[in-house]
Amino acid sequence: MTEASVTHATIVLERTYDASSARVFKALADPQARMRWGTPSKHVELIYDKADFRVGGLDVSRCGPRGKLIYRVETRYLDIEPEHRIVSTETVSEGWNRLSVSLITVELKAQGKSTRLILTDQVAAFGDKDMIAGSEAGFSAALDNLAAEFSSEPANA
Repeated sequence: MTEASVTHATIVLERTYDASSARVFKALADPQARMRWGTPSKHVELIYDKADFRVGGLDVSRCGPRGKLIYRVETRYLDIEPEHRIVSTETVSEGWNRLSVSLITVELKAQGKSTRLILTDQVAAFGDKDMIAGSEAGFSAALDNLAAEFSSEPANA
């Protein structure tokens, strides 16, 4: 019998955006915006089947290589403080196989006209460590893409 394994990690990523906390929060809250900036590369696709951004709300999305959306992601919102904080859980599965479960905290801190974003992902990955590395790389690339979201939208948006 094979022993089931779990790997725990805490990933902390920080970025500073040339945008107000209101603009950053709006980009985090809007599923259409998340589909634009939330993928790590142009070869990956993200589609929301359900989006309910509120305390107690549930987002259900599918992602993976373009045309092959093999991962299901369920995000449950536990705490939302507009323009300051979002706390959620995230479960990633492939078919019936659960790959990881995370507690994710996003903090927004105004710094003059800019905003400092701190994302903390406390993840339990099942099976192997690839999900840990994948989570870190995916979130890092998505947060880098978020900067482009602000350069392409008007400051008063």
